[in-house]
Amino acid sequence: MIMTTDVLRTELETYGQRKQELLESSEGKFVVIHRANVAGVWDTYEGALHAGYEKFGLVPFLVKQIERIERVEFIGLVAQCPR
Repeated sequence: MIMTTDVLRTELETYGQRKQELLESSEGKFVVIHRANVAGVWDTYEGALHAGYEKFGLVPFLVKQIERIERVEFIGLVAQCPR
């Protein structure tokens, strides 16, 4: 199984390298990164996602909210606990 961090490793590294600059100019907005290319910043997640698909098609790209303090969210399968 391929983990998301493996697929988006370059994009996440690029975000880390550019984070301070992005915070200074666009904190709270959403950045689109494909490989090592910062494609732009949008006001909404939906706008950024749409722009990413328009520009890159159906390939992996990162849409990330530019935040000083990172929120961690896990999405996965929920296993039913035996009773």
